[in-house]
Amino acid sequence: MKTVKELQRALTVSALAVFLAACSPRQTFHDLAVISEVVPSKNLSDVKNYLAPELGRALVVFDIDDTLLTSEAFFGSDHWYQWQGTLDRNDPHYVPCKFDVNAINYETETFKKTEAHSDETVNSLAADKLFLTARSPYSRGPTLRELKNAGYVLPLPLNGDPNGLMYGWQANPNATEAAVGYDDGVLMVSGQNKGSLLLDLLAKLNLHYEHIILIDDGIKNIKAMQAALLEAGIHYHGLHYTRIEKKLPVEQRLIAEANAAWLGLQNYLAQTFPHRLAQLRQNQCFY
Repeated sequence: MKTVKELQRALTVSALAVFLAACSPRQTFHDLAVISEVVPSKNLSDVKNYLAPELGRALVVFDIDDTLLTSEAFFGSDHWYQWQGTLDRNDPHYVPCKFDVNAINYETETFKKTEAHSDETVNSLAADKLFLTARSPYSRGPTLRELKNAGYVLPLPLNGDPNGLMYGWQANPNATEAAVGYDDGVLMVSGQNKGSLLLDLLAKLNLHYEHIILIDDGIKNIKAMQAALLEAGIHYHGLHYTRIEKKLPVEQRLIAEANAAWLGLQNYLAQTFPHRLAQLRQNQCFY
């Protein structure tokens, strides 16, 4: 049996331990190991499952093509663009200056929502938001038109400044400069690395987020963002959106549809803007 002095000593040590525990700082998101996860998703609403206050201030980033919007035709769609990227220049189905051709399509094409209520899902999300697309900022007009027509409310400027940014970007000193633009809550990066460009934008806006959630149909973009944010020490959830199927190799009926559409566009340009058609055929690309 313990003596009175031994009991008093034990109680003193126990009380001291409780006091020190109470005085020590609680664990915060700064103390957590960086979380970096990639998960499959077929629903934009899945984003809400990853908004965790304990991970700190969050930014939710939405891709546009085949994530928020999808084309009703194969020619000029994201599926078509990816397929074109697999073709050799000597392939009879190859179309030169894909970005330029898509820019022409964007001006006339209509898009639909990827989900029946995707606009409501995105608009109701109570978090900082950004739309991030590989499209060129020179296609901003038709991009915003189709987002609005589909019911999406454009995100508020992250830094509260309504004035947008337009600048040139080089992945390295020897790379060709690409046009990048951020305005109306939409960051357009001309096919550049989405992870690098997001961090660059946040630096320009003097903003920092502890947690970023990206939902994008392109696994390449998901991985690029993951690598950039891991290096920057930012928590990350990459949702690989797979609702819109894009099978490769492409079905012959879609190839025939695309060939007929490309021929029709060339005929139109030949009759109205022959010099522009000549530029495309000579691989003079401007986007």
